[in-house]
Amino acid sequence: MSALVEQILRQARLVPDAPAIHVEGKLYSYAELVEKASLVAATILESSKPATPVAVFGERKFWAYAAILGSLLAGRTYVPLGVSLPAERRDKVFDRSGARTIVAAGPDLSVLSNLLVRSSEPITLIHPDGDPPSLPAGAVAHRILGRPDLVNMPVPLPVRDPESPAYLLFTSGTTGEPKGIGIPHNRVEAYVRAARELFQVGPGDRCSQNFALTFDLSVHDLFVTWTAGACLFVTPPRSVLAPGKYVKEHQLTHWFSTPTTAALMQRVRQLSPGAFPSVRVSLFCGEALPVALAQAWSSAAPYSEVHNLYGPTEATIACLAHRFDPSQTPSVLGDGGTVPIGQGFGGTHTAIVDANLQPVVPGESGELLLGGDQLAPGYWNDPERTAVSFVECDDLEPPGVWYRTGDLVSLNLDCEPPSISFRGRLDDQIKVRGHRVELAEVETVLRSVSGTSAAVAIGWPKTELGADGIVAFIIGEGVDGEPVLELCRSLLPSYMVPTALHILDSLPQTASGKADRRQLVAMHEEEVQGV
Repeated sequence: MSALVEQILRQARLVPDAPAIHVEGKLYSYAELVEKASLVAATILESSKPATPVAVFGERKFWAYAAILGSLLAGRTYVPLGVSLPAERRDKVFDRSGARTIVAAGPDLSVLSNLLVRSSEPITLIHPDGDPPSLPAGAVAHRILGRPDLVNMPVPLPVRDPESPAYLLFTSGTTGEPKGIGIPHNRVEAYVRAARELFQVGPGDRCSQNFALTFDLSVHDLFVTWTAGACLFVTPPRSVLAPGKYVKEHQLTHWFSTPTTAALMQRVRQLSPGAFPSVRVSLFCGEALPVALAQAWSSAAPYSEVHNLYGPTEATIACLAHRFDPSQTPSVLGDGGTVPIGQGFGGTHTAIVDANLQPVVPGESGELLLGGDQLAPGYWNDPERTAVSFVECDDLEPPGVWYRTGDLVSLNLDCEPPSISFRGRLDDQIKVRGHRVELAEVETVLRSVSGTSAAVAIGWPKTELGADGIVAFIIGEGVDGEPVLELCRSLLPSYMVPTALHILDSLPQTASGKADRRQLVAMHEEEVQGV
């Protein structure tokens, strides 16, 4: 049994009636959460193939959270399957994960029919909420509710290797295939331990849960909260874009979101001065945090610390943090007026290097490398990609394996203490409304569905946070753009589908022969402006 699970079970023993989660308009105690998670675990252990991951299909439903904890109780790795993902992409995630069990919590299971039908091996479907659905041949259904034989069944808690993955997530990949990242228990435990101390989470605290379960920042929400004996407040679907009313209604003490969420709240005038007096700690991560937005949030939550966090999935949730001080605005302005991403925590090592992986002079820009206790061992069943991104660096301190983030940063010497500032990307990866997107993946899909040999995807319009969307350009005589976009919608998450598609006879080029992205952006903007 992992330390994460043991700490949550300890809370259930010490304060069984304390609230653990508010979801779907109802509070559930630690005793209720652990009881339902134990039912899931018992069903997994009696019905599914040993040692394989467990896929969790559901969002913002109590049983989805019980399924995650139940998977860990059963000694399995959990893999969230995005409810809103296109079916083909969800199927790819399931296939690449190696999962043979799905716990389906709440949503219409008809969207899983293709996955169940085409599987070469039987899939166990655990459906705790309601009657088992009609299933195709080969799928096995198990229902938890109404199983009196499981209610009092002691769950044998397997001993997990601390290097075995607690969860497996998939992010955008340059080849058009999602890339998997399995984070071992000991890396998650290192993060949770550091975050609980750094962000002062304890019994009685009321913590937000804004992120989709496919987004690794949700791991912070669940395990920092539950290991501390606090209560998780899951923003309901109707309030996700503008959760200000929910924050006030439930007097949340800890807030965590992307800057995009805060920016949307500001647009609808939810960040008025003093709006959130209950909030004591505010965390932002996932994209650059503009200084002006940090100031607006500080005014709305006047008694709150504001921390800007940074961290790729490969380094477990977040690994750098900077505490924003509104009174020191001139010293924290980075390029573009964004808050620095800070210094490493939780045993994280940082290095800023040049193209030869040698340290740059302090203050100069270079690529950020990460090492230390939170670093993933590599990509899931992908040694070639792992070898490119996880590199042995004997010239750095400490020598060993470091992860190449592809982020351009510099040490901001004006801060006290000096803090790392984000300057941009070294490749074509961008953030679209808080989501990490490889533009090469969008281009791969465009080429595939349109039959063209040339496609360019560009983040547009640009924002301080990344981009609000994507526009695309392809070469294609006689190609109809709408069917191409419709096929993109069936293959890509909504935030990766181009909002506009230009069909050209040829692509403008730079002197080096590459697509001239600046000229393409100018072309699109002229069309938008009607010039």
